[in-house]
Amino acid sequence: MKHISNIKLIALGALFSTSLFAKDLPQKYQMTAEFAEQVAKDAISQCLDSQVNISASVVNDQGRLVFFYRGNNTGANTIHTSFRKAYTSASLKIPTSQLVMAVEAKGYSQLGKMEDDILLLTGGLPIYYKKTLIGAIGLSGAPNPLIEEECGKHAIAKLLGEKG
Repeated sequence: MKHISNIKLIALGALFSTSLFAKDLPQKYQMTAEFAEQVAKDAISQCLDSQVNISASVVNDQGRLVFFYRGNNTGANTIHTSFRKAYTSASLKIPTSQLVMAVEAKGYSQLGKMEDDILLLTGGLPIYYKKTLIGAIGLSGAPNPLIEEECGKHAIAKLLGEKG
């Protein structure tokens, strides 16, 4: 009986000590499926306003796919290309448009050979919330990737406003 009381006492102590330390843990913001869906749909809607069909992939801060939306009449290549742009942006924490010229810059010749999913094409944007990377969006299908980037920027700004 005394053994059971000791176990209860240890368990109770562990519970309280965990509670005390838990409030010292930093807040981690995460990409939700709802936010990912909304940012993808807003980007697609923005491009549709310009009569451009695109597909959109949204990944979390680790580059894992959270949401994908294939736009009407987009090519099959937009599925993987939009993911790779989002993955690249989340992994390297910058817009992919900043990487386009990097392959020609001194010291960066190996950047494009990092891994299979790194793609150095404009159209991937990191998504920050309160200065914390929560994910990225990748867009593909427009005749000019700068159009994709603008649609993505508009969608992120619309949802995060001044919060980003």
